[in-house]
Amino acid sequence: MARYENIIILNPDSPKEEKDELLKRIRANIERTGAKIIRFDDWTVRKLAYSIKKMDRGHYFYILFDAEKETIPQIDRFYKTQDNLLRHLFIRVDDEEEGPTAVPEQVIFDELEGEY
Repeated sequence: MARYENIIILNPDSPKEEKDELLKRIRANIERTGAKIIRFDDWTVRKLAYSIKKMDRGHYFYILFDAEKETIPQIDRFYKTQDNLLRHLFIRVDDEEEGPTAVPEQVIFDELEGEY
């Protein structure tokens, strides 16, 4: 098994009940593939660097799990069928990775203008 970080961004305007139900289905889908979830963290609603589906904010979640390489496409297919999921990303990490110890600070994009 390999360890993966998974960041998902949900529609921040969807009702709490819908988000909770989607998160339960995401957790169940990951576990159904035989993966073992290590961490499932809520990183709150944050401003996006650019609009996604005409939204400028997104509700971020961080998932750290152990899975076989073959299960990632299965999870990816499931994510693509979810309307409230704006973006997702899988990253292969070291097997000892424990994830960030704290929620990352929000980046204020106005401060970055003109630096590139």
